[in-house]
Amino acid sequence: MFDAKTLEANEQLKKTWKKGFNKVKEKFIGEEEYQAESFSGIPLKPLYLPEDIDHIPYSEIGSPGQFPFTRGNYPMGYQFMSWANQPVIGCGTPEETRARMDYLREQGMTGYFGHPHFNLVYDLASHGGFDPTDRAAEGRVGECGMSVYSVPTMGILFKDLPMDKMNVVHITMNQNLPILAIYIAYAESRGYTPDQLRGNSMNWYHTYNVASGLATFPPVICDKLAAELIWYCIKNMPRWNTTNLFGYGIEEAGANAYEEVAVIVSAGMSITRRCMKLGLKPDEFLPRFGFQIAQGNDFFEEIAKIRALRKIWAKTNHNVFGATNPQSMHVRIHTHTSGAMLTAQQPLVNLIRTTLQGLGAALSGVQGMEIPGYDEALAIPSADAARLALRIQQVVAEETNVAKVTDPLGGSYYVESLTVELEKKAMEIIESIEKRGGFIAAWESGYIRSIIESSARKWKEKVDSGKQVVIGVNKYKMEEEQKIPLYKIPPETERLQKERDIAYKKARDVKKYEKAMKDLEESLIRFKSDGNDHSLVPQLIEAARCDATNGEMMALMKKTLGWLNSAAIAPV
Repeated sequence: MFDAKTLEANEQLKKTWKKGFNKVKEKFIGEEEYQAESFSGIPLKPLYLPEDIDHIPYSEIGSPGQFPFTRGNYPMGYQFMSWANQPVIGCGTPEETRARMDYLREQGMTGYFGHPHFNLVYDLASHGGFDPTDRAAEGRVGECGMSVYSVPTMGILFKDLPMDKMNVVHITMNQNLPILAIYIAYAESRGYTPDQLRGNSMNWYHTYNVASGLATFPPVICDKLAAELIWYCIKNMPRWNTTNLFGYGIEEAGANAYEEVAVIVSAGMSITRRCMKLGLKPDEFLPRFGFQIAQGNDFFEEIAKIRALRKIWAKTNHNVFGATNPQSMHVRIHTHTSGAMLTAQQPLVNLIRTTLQGLGAALSGVQGMEIPGYDEALAIPSADAARLALRIQQVVAEETNVAKVTDPLGGSYYVESLTVELEKKAMEIIESIEKRGGFIAAWESGYIRSIIESSARKWKEKVDSGKQVVIGVNKYKMEEEQKIPLYKIPPETERLQKERDIAYKKARDVKKYEKAMKDLEESLIRFKSDGNDHSLVPQLIEAARCDATNGEMMALMKKTLGWLNSAAIAPV
């Protein structure tokens, strides 16, 4: 990259710098070598120079909007449009959740191209596949999200909102398909058709389950369900983004930066192969994939991680799968500043952490951003915490001037060198997963989970020993902890949602419901036995039209397709 004259001058300057550095170093640590590493364990130098990137072909860095998109998907950054504000919203009842949606819109929350944008998380009961009246839902209704499980509860949530002019992200776990079906059935009840709807299904059958280790469908079934959701949307919902590769959950579970990249790329490869088996072409479905990426505390490593991910994803889709459409190679990122870095101790310090992470996300060139409330280590964010989290995004976007230049860190000796190191490390894991038969086989064997757990243990050991400083936890502790007002789910939430569920099921046409569920069961049997006629999603929608709930559809799916007590162990 550099000519001989430049490198020769670099050598002279390095000698002068090293002499000065060592003189100061000896006052602090004597003859001992200076040692440092990134959070992922990559050795770091005290200074980066032209020689550190001289081996990198310029084409690997290039310009924004050019393959392999290291510096961003598009020629422009945020000069004409900021990233989308995507706070996660879910507050017990649909009424409470709608109130928070309206409040944040009033506070300036803006989506892509100015459209209303709602990033909605479901409660623990819904994630488990249970309705409020199910015994297993007890104590989980309205917890950590919203209790929305039927067409009428969708009606409360979205009343009078323009469904063809807003983007809705459904943050679901294994209930991806039933919730999509209920949303479509509700939209139809208001006169909308599936092709008019904008938004995103998480489709987290791979990445959420391998990160959490919780109960799930068998891995092969997860692979098939993910592809079936994509197939339906490609054929019927041209404005719908089908898949979110959940790197955030991987890193939050304990994986380091390059492990996060490796796991989600491997998951994406598995889904791509399954979609191709269904007859879809990569350029048909890959443009609808997106990524949810963690933005942690290692400021520059997290930025370099995103750059490395862009390179790997573009090269994989082009070289392995033959994609030619640039959008098939783009990494569209919703970044989520790290929840794992938030502390219950001295919670207001979390505002500082998330501000730095948000700045890092902006410098990374992401498309959307979620910043959690400072109180999220303790509870669902209060309205005040949610407003301040949104204000962080607004200050970074509108007061710092970072949005004026596309990829301002491009060409940094440190950032470009670190990007290449992360790419190498991630590719080693991807190749190891491929040698084991791909993502599903590596999931079934426990290999992927072992990677995550090993790094989680290392992190905990560093924190416990004090080697990794966490302010308020192992350093600068306070005898009296800060008291902050916390959002609390109203105690009547579970009772109210149970009463609604009972009344809804009592009022429905039993014959229509039973026929729809029988037809759904037959479709599920065909789907499982590889007699896939692509009737599964239409039958789920029909069941929702006939008043089936999330819990009822999930119960039938579990019974027919199989269900594991753990994402890596054995079937029930």
